[in-house]
Amino acid sequence: MGNKKNLLWDGIEIKLLTPLSAEFFPNEESGWEGEQGEPGSEELWDGMDLMECMDAIQEAVDRENSPEEEGGEPCNLMEYFYGSDSIKEKVKSAVVSVESAEDILYGCTTLHLKENLTSEEFHELCEYITGQYSDGWGEGFEQRNIQVDGGTLNVHFWQGNGMEFHIQEGKRPNPENEQTAGSGNQARKIRPKLQLFGHDGNIFSIMGDAKRLLARNGQKQEADEMCKRIFKSGSYNEALGIISEYVETELSDVREKKNQRKQKPGKSPCR
Repeated sequence: MGNKKNLLWDGIEIKLLTPLSAEFFPNEESGWEGEQGEPGSEELWDGMDLMECMDAIQEAVDRENSPEEEGGEPCNLMEYFYGSDSIKEKVKSAVVSVESAEDILYGCTTLHLKENLTSEEFHELCEYITGQYSDGWGEGFEQRNIQVDGGTLNVHFWQGNGMEFHIQEGKRPNPENEQTAGSGNQARKIRPKLQLFGHDGNIFSIMGDAKRLLARNGQKQEADEMCKRIFKSGSYNEALGIISEYVETELSDVREKKNQRKQKPGKSPCR
């Protein structure tokens, strides 16, 4: 029912992707020593591990979203939003699901918008969804036991403070809007952040951390491209600069300002 209605929506559709994690509790038949539920009996899984259980997790999400009345719409998080009136006016619905990208399973909230949000409104909405993941919708869902091959999963949409939302654009109302916001169905991802301060100065260690961040962000192709460029670089500083193009570091702002100055057109010579 929910998917069918989504196809009829002619406004702006945006998907907000966030990392997933889970505890996997093996059952007795799996040969695991110890009783299920005891401390230390679980395995910690991330989005890559959860890909093989995508269907089971989505089914559990659908049950969580099931309307109380037959024929009703799935749970819409905007029904519980008490923030800015402008956001209530612009956002028609926010429905939770899961989404795969680059062989990683993410938590997903699909937004149906009447018009684009400002940066302040978007930040407020992400804070609200974070709260739903930690204390509202997500708090109830992580207590559901999801039966999978070999055991049981408890899946977490909330990953602690400082959650990052990766933006994936879907349908837009008309072609004119695509000129300023990118073509439809094209992913636009926020660069992951990497703090250089505190690393031991080993460029391969920094490169490895950056590569893992990009992979988790659904940017495996960019991660491979970054590594190839680093191996061809001629110095430590050049390699750091390349990393700072793909992930956001303390050097990113400096490099971008330099590039902007280089791109400014100069005066045409007199004739």
